[in-house]
Amino acid sequence: MKKTIFNLTFYPLFVIVTIGMSAFFFFPVVIARPFIGVRRTLWVTRQLIRWYGLVVTRFLMFPFVRIIYKDFEKGKEPGVCVYVCNHRSSSDGFLMAYLGVECVQVASNWPFKIPVIGWIARVAGYLNVQKMSSEDFESTACQLLKENVSIVAFPEGSRTTDSKVRQFNGSVFRLAQKAGIPIVPLCISGNQKMPEKDSWVLTPGTIYLHKLPTIHYEEFKDLIPFKLKNMVREIIQNEVDKLEI
Repeated sequence: MKKTIFNLTFYPLFVIVTIGMSAFFFFPVVIARPFIGVRRTLWVTRQLIRWYGLVVTRFLMFPFVRIIYKDFEKGKEPGVCVYVCNHRSSSDGFLMAYLGVECVQVASNWPFKIPVIGWIARVAGYLNVQKMSSEDFESTACQLLKENVSIVAFPEGSRTTDSKVRQFNGSVFRLAQKAGIPIVPLCISGNQKMPEKDSWVLTPGTIYLHKLPTIHYEEFKDLIPFKLKNMVREIIQNEVDKLEI
């Protein structure tokens, strides 16, 4: 019964909030672009996305879902960086609102196909890696980093169905080395049924989002990307194992 009530209340509210924020916030910002400038438009859009993510996760999921965010560095921000996260669910992207920074997510093609949400992602400059060459991705991401915009990546490429963190793609690790910026591992656990793979059904529960200690450039500058990505993967896997014993 609890699951049924959750789904019957969440999805109508989700549609209302998504359309409402698009009509009253996102669309007006795009219209104002010639007057406030491209960079300001992007910054405002990304802040709105953060608020949107917080509304969805903190209010629309309440009281059926509890989210526990733990910052292992107690608010000490690493500055512009690459956030590397395991991929458990289609709700992962909304949880990135808890980071509280201006960032752009690296995503595959499917989120950009979702009505309204896909448009918002394109307006915010999110990176569709399936439509970019490796050279285009690197140059675009480097430019974002120069503008003090952090990158959020899910290098497994697709969500997992169990607690095992899959092999990572090396693109964002090469990016971090080239740009000389830190990597911040993120661990998500508990939302693998919010919703389940190939399903829209949400299951109530507790989600853990752990922001792990920063890996500074000096710690990995001499590593080859293969060793670096495996090192970060192991750090995230160890945290997943602690949460899912």
